[in-house]
Amino acid sequence: MTTPRRPLAHFLLANHVGLVLVLTMLLLVTGAGTMQTAVIGHARAEAERAVSDARRQLQAWRRELGISVGLLSSQAGLKAALEAHQVDAVHAVVSDFRRRSGIEYIEVRRAGRTIAALGEAPPSLVKGMTVDESGKVWRVEQTDVDDVGDASVLVADRLGDGLAASRASEFIRVELQTLPLADSAMATVPAGEGWRSVLRRVAASGEPETVEALAGNAAARVVVLRDELGRPSALLSARVAEDWAERRALEWLAKFAVSSLGMGLLMLGASVVIAARIARPFAQLSRHAEQLAHGDLDSPIPVPAGAVAEAAALAVSLDEMRRQVGALATAERHQREELDALLDGVDEGIVGIGDGARIHYANRQFLALVGRSRNDVLGQSLESLLGPMPMAGGDAAADIQTPQPMIERGRAAQQARPLKLRRLPAKGGRQVVIVREETAVEAARAMRDRILANLSHEFQTPLSAQLASIELLRDHLGSSADPIAIQLADAQYRGALRLSQLVDNLLDSVRIESGEMRLRRQSVDLITVINGAVDLMRPLIDQRGQRVVLSLAPGPMLTADAQRLFSVMVNLLANANKFAPDQTTIWIELAWSSDGAAIWVEDEGPGLPVMHAHDDLFAPFKRAPDAEPSERGSGLGLAIVHAIVAAHGGEVRVAAPVHRRGARLGVVLPIEPTV
Repeated sequence: MTTPRRPLAHFLLANHVGLVLVLTMLLLVTGAGTMQTAVIGHARAEAERAVSDARRQLQAWRRELGISVGLLSSQAGLKAALEAHQVDAVHAVVSDFRRRSGIEYIEVRRAGRTIAALGEAPPSLVKGMTVDESGKVWRVEQTDVDDVGDASVLVADRLGDGLAASRASEFIRVELQTLPLADSAMATVPAGEGWRSVLRRVAASGEPETVEALAGNAAARVVVLRDELGRPSALLSARVAEDWAERRALEWLAKFAVSSLGMGLLMLGASVVIAARIARPFAQLSRHAEQLAHGDLDSPIPVPAGAVAEAAALAVSLDEMRRQVGALATAERHQREELDALLDGVDEGIVGIGDGARIHYANRQFLALVGRSRNDVLGQSLESLLGPMPMAGGDAAADIQTPQPMIERGRAAQQARPLKLRRLPAKGGRQVVIVREETAVEAARAMRDRILANLSHEFQTPLSAQLASIELLRDHLGSSADPIAIQLADAQYRGALRLSQLVDNLLDSVRIESGEMRLRRQSVDLITVINGAVDLMRPLIDQRGQRVVLSLAPGPMLTADAQRLFSVMVNLLANANKFAPDQTTIWIELAWSSDGAAIWVEDEGPGLPVMHAHDDLFAPFKRAPDAEPSERGSGLGLAIVHAIVAAHGGEVRVAAPVHRRGARLGVVLPIEPTV
């Protein structure tokens, strides 16, 4: 599935928008925590401020009551009425003062006796603060009447909702409780056991305390009030409800969200402008790059306007690349023209085969060989121009091609001239095919190879039948008492065996020379191959009274052609058997290394020629110049050994003898051949 392409401006804009959103979310997340902390701190400040305001209000209330009781005690009318023992006059003065001051309760005493008492009396007439049954706080003040030694005036006023009224907020509750805290009074506290514990703790320690998130309160402040003598007299508390904190947090969050949204919109607008300015020069470069991709190497690439240094550098690099590509294209065109002229001047036809086994190049000589024009040849398969061509047999999936190029023979579809083809592999599965006319010498050699191949093939069938018949005859004569018949049967078997080996060598030599020998990939046990070759050659070895000494080290399986390696061992043993004298020893050794195996065959024969001539040992039909065994050979054995081992990626080595005087040949094979 192809990924849809988008302009760079879209990606930049999406990136900026994403960054703005992430930044806004981070601000909201971090701001929420900060605002929560700030709201709690604000709630603490509100609770402390409410307590401070209430304390100032209580102090003002106390001062007002003190002033009131002082004014009443200093009135001349009250003094005169008390001195004259006029109770009605005292009542009149007190009633008038109470009406004008609004004080809840006034009492005048003389000599321990109440002279006048107006209003609702507090629960206690002891100077200081007290709380009635309804939970209302009273303040009691008392003073002596001037110049009347046994007379005193007592005033008491109820606080009521005065403390709550000092804070114009329904979410802040201010309370006053006298000390000591009675259980009945604590039972009326609705804030739960946690809040009661705070009240008791502050009452016991006398130290003020501020708490958070307790009993439905965002924050609360509790302080101890003391009387004129410094003794704890009451607890003053202010509680800020959680609803207040939630409302304040929502208000702040809304303001913060609005400001963040405005900032985000500003940043988004800036992102659109910045993305457009960044993407504009790259869009211009993209259009010029498309022109360059379509082969326009003449139009220069200008440096786009703008402050993006990378775009300017890219434009300079693209223009430099345009000039270099143009120069390279010109040089490549000149070289191609020279190469075409060179290829058209050679005597052989040259064909380039690309994808789909189709011809993409053909020189002038090839066109002349097939009698076609260039347009008729390009895009065609080689087989359609040259007709069916003989190919070597074998399964392509299981065979390993020999290193040398494959030599093929064919004939042009409209020509009578025979042609020879040589395929050369190129990179990417392509091929270069060299085509030329077959000479008379090559035709004669090809005819010889075909005759040898046909003869070898025709000889194989009767030889196989003859070997089978002789083996049956030997088995039949095994229990016979006629030694002459047994000797003649053994001689027939050995002769047929040598003839079969000679035919195999001739057939292999034809395959090697024609380039048609292929190797089959198999897992091979070298010890089994060596033992099989020894068993096959045993009649010829026993005939001469020779002895085979095996030293075979076990090792891993090889990837090779078992039948070809068997032919290698048979040829090496045949050479040792022919060139070594009677009653001698043939040593066969198998050694292993980290990357391969080495097979050594050593005999007690006359040895090999001088070391500088060892390369000639592997040429076909080469014989020792000054020595010939009693049983002559064709001179193909070592040539076949060398070709088969080379096809396996190995090598044939000649070494000095280890055991006695003679010849020592080695075959080195890799564990995994290089294909």
